[in-house]
Amino acid sequence: MLVQPFTGNLKVLMDANGEGMIYRHCYSTPDIEAAYDELVEEGVQPEDENGNPLSRDNLQSPSGTRIIWLPKRFGHFSIELLEEKELEAFIKDAFAEEA
Repeated sequence: MLVQPFTGNLKVLMDANGEGMIYRHCYSTPDIEAAYDELVEEGVQPEDENGNPLSRDNLQSPSGTRIIWLPKRFGHFSIELLEEKELEAFIKDAFAEEA
């Protein structure tokens, strides 16, 4: 999904880094808790949207979806895991608004 923010933190970030910046990759998983467990088993501490350690019982994001962020390794670039059914619902809603 490509975005062009008009306000907020993402606009500030993209203005500072220029057009074409890739700041996030999003992936879906059928079971967010299983993904969490696998990450922890591999020594990766899942984070929240602010980079704080995320506990398994607190996977709810401020938007209400269950999301895990992986620790940032390359500047502002982040990887996000969303629960598959929630991502599908978001996409369905986004395209319904266009119709």
